[in-house]
Amino acid sequence: MKIQNLSRHLILLAGALSLPGIGLAADTSSDIPKEVAALVGTYSGSWKSFGIDAQGQVVPRMSWTDTMKADHPVREADRAWVSTEDAMTFEGRPGAPFKLPGKEGYRLNPDGTLGEYFIETYGQTYRMQKLAEGIWTYAADAAPQELEQLGFPKGATGRHVAVKVVTKEAGVETHRISRVTTVSWPDTDGKERWLQYVSLEGFHKRKK
Repeated sequence: MKIQNLSRHLILLAGALSLPGIGLAADTSSDIPKEVAALVGTYSGSWKSFGIDAQGQVVPRMSWTDTMKADHPVREADRAWVSTEDAMTFEGRPGAPFKLPGKEGYRLNPDGTLGEYFIETYGQTYRMQKLAEGIWTYAADAAPQELEQLGFPKGATGRHVAVKVVTKEAGVETHRISRVTTVSWPDTDGKERWLQYVSLEGFHKRKK
């Protein structure tokens, strides 16, 4: 599988979901909200994705490591954000790491307070929901091409729900992330089949 054919949702999760976190604020302008300044840093991670085999059993599909850098905080009239670059190295795929640029930050309310969290990558904008302190989620459709790459037949449809929990582990900010995918597809007899399973899991750790 060519790197450029990877699902944008998988790549998004591999890089963008490393933020937001609970790190220390960087030395930036006082005009930058402290929550945005706190995103500045370097994060390293390890990831695995899962699909199905010919028998419909869940099997590993891909694994990779990455290093994500977030810097250059900017404040605009209606939002504040950092620039990100995620460098991913895929197991069994030689060559230079695949690099994915993006932006992450917050929309700003008219009074200057923080609004919703946003992620921009691959020309798309995504919104994350905060469920509780240190817990975030987002939902997205699974693209047909992606489902085929995961082993599902043509005609399959699905939805992803990603959950991230931010913790301090041995003093290191750690983001543990899982993605649950629910898929429906017709089997060879034309009967509708359903599967809900963990299609991706991994973590990011903030480098000191």
